[in-house]
Amino acid sequence: MKITNNPKLKKLAFKVQKAIVKRIVYLPKPILRKIAGEPIVIDGQTLDVSVQVILKLFDAPPNHLASVASTRRQIDAQGPLLAQSHHKDIISDDFELDVSDGDSITLRRYRHKDVKDNNQPALVFYHGGGYVAGSLESHDLVCQHLAASGHCTVIAVDYRLAPEHPFPTPINDGLAAFRYIASHADKFGVDASRLAVGGDSAGGNLAAVVAQQTKNDTHPPKLQVLWVPWVDMSREYESYELFATGFFLERVKMRWFKEKYINDDTDTKDPLASPIFGDLTGVAPAVLMVGGFDPLRDEGVAYAEKLKDAGVETELTVYETMPHLFLMFAGEIKDAKVAFNDASRSLRAL
Repeated sequence: MKITNNPKLKKLAFKVQKAIVKRIVYLPKPILRKIAGEPIVIDGQTLDVSVQVILKLFDAPPNHLASVASTRRQIDAQGPLLAQSHHKDIISDDFELDVSDGDSITLRRYRHKDVKDNNQPALVFYHGGGYVAGSLESHDLVCQHLAASGHCTVIAVDYRLAPEHPFPTPINDGLAAFRYIASHADKFGVDASRLAVGGDSAGGNLAAVVAQQTKNDTHPPKLQVLWVPWVDMSREYESYELFATGFFLERVKMRWFKEKYINDDTDTKDPLASPIFGDLTGVAPAVLMVGGFDPLRDEGVAYAEKLKDAGVETELTVYETMPHLFLMFAGEIKDAKVAFNDASRSLRAL
């Protein structure tokens, strides 16, 4: 029997992997440096040594493109490896939402088990994965800890994925989910006047689009928290070249994600695909967290500047030692923990 078909063996294998990774990243720094080799310095930034070791020991060969199915399995399996552990005080439950074409999507609510306030602030969260992969499972631990440290309810949206459901279906799902939550706040035990949107990578794209498209709704978002957001599908910035290979997310993979998601290249300048082309006047205050070793670094910085130019209260932080996936590293990597705490602080301000 294959391990991948046996839930108990899969769980055991994950625990073993996580234990191995944990032991590695907490080795003394001189040992880590010896394993990692010479520091990687690009554009005046030095990659975190623990991340460099993980890349050396566990990352796929450069420019490797897996199938859609394999990419989905990989992100679901690897997403929790460097994330925090299960939070015993956070409970979750699922809600089904009917969307287009007779389909439904799942909304997963996370909240503290002892919560007595049925009027909580809430983060509507959209997972990353290039609009092709990622799921409620890949980001489960992240959402647990956002709910705990952000002192809020988190509602994760399991929007449909490309290539089965290309642009604009995931956007429509994300908008439908936010508007449903806002108009059924009592059902979720949340305060419709204190909603935030957030997400990482493609999820950051979706959150940014939702923030723009709902800014004139009765209950618009009051905050947008964007981790390493993919905001411009029309071009490749200099950071695509600087960090083209070797840092988890690679240029060839970004091109592959775009190919699976966008059917017509003229859509790349549609604000529903590339929120950097949208009208940013009056959107919610934004917190942008960008990785220094990320192909998406420069467009994240450009989006923050465009928000500021539109008069939007914007906080931009470039975590120079971090690669694209650092939201998922907050269980074990020091600078990722700092970034996670920064995000939690912004949520508590709701």
